[in-house]
Amino acid sequence: MNRFCARIFGLSLFAFLVLAIAVQPASAQLDQAKHIHHRLIPAGDTCATCHKAFYDQWKASPHGANGVECTTCHGETTAPDFAGTPALSTCETCHTDQVAQLKSDQFMKGKTCVSCHQPHTFVEHKKAEPAAK
Repeated sequence: MNRFCARIFGLSLFAFLVLAIAVQPASAQLDQAKHIHHRLIPAGDTCATCHKAFYDQWKASPHGANGVECTTCHGETTAPDFAGTPALSTCETCHTDQVAQLKSDQFMKGKTCVSCHQPHTFVEHKKAEPAAK
């Protein structure tokens, strides 16, 4: 019985290691796929060609209304540092005061703008009225 259990354990361990080795290159491909997908955008196409729903959301947002292009936040599609999800420092370029407030709030520690705001449908905050005493 012990030999049988040892053999099953050994085979299970071997299968796990084979799968772990096989999955690692696949996960690396996923990291690169975003960039490969965006390397060559055919002439006449735009971000909206493939990302119509995101484009429509963006177009109706304050960013779209103010002409903030996709590349302003995400970078050039052919750049090696193209950002599917822009870093907080990208938001800070235009929204210095808001990012400073976010960074100083202990409740928001570790969060970014897109932790609360949908990335392509930003809505301006309404100031709350002071509480009556």
